[in-house]
Amino acid sequence: MEKFFNRSLRIAQELQKKIALIIQYSLKDPRIQTIITVSNVQVSQDLSHAQIFVSFLKSYNKLNIKKKIMILNKSSGYIRRLLCKKMRLRIIPNIIFYHDDSCLKGNKISFILENLAKKE
Repeated sequence: MEKFFNRSLRIAQELQKKIALIIQYSLKDPRIQTIITVSNVQVSQDLSHAQIFVSFLKSYNKLNIKKKIMILNKSSGYIRRLLCKKMRLRIIPNIIFYHDDSCLKGNKISFILENLAKKE
């Protein structure tokens, strides 16, 4: 049976891998002193824009998170330039970084459920 793969989904997965490597090894900004995880990438249908969702290890301060997202968005041109060298695409998408707080929300729900189980 033949599997169906969407091209934008495959490109999003490849972008996720490459951007994670670039942030980890090539981005040497001293203002970012934490581990950054690229959790999801959403690419537009025409592949001209990409939304990159990242989460930070041990960062719970909203002001600190906003600063790190701003730093990543300012360095998106540099990251895009490195992507041009690593990927063979006709159009390298414009990159916009967003904070992914799904892990924090999941921990909060888990904590609430544990408290409810203890009360019963």
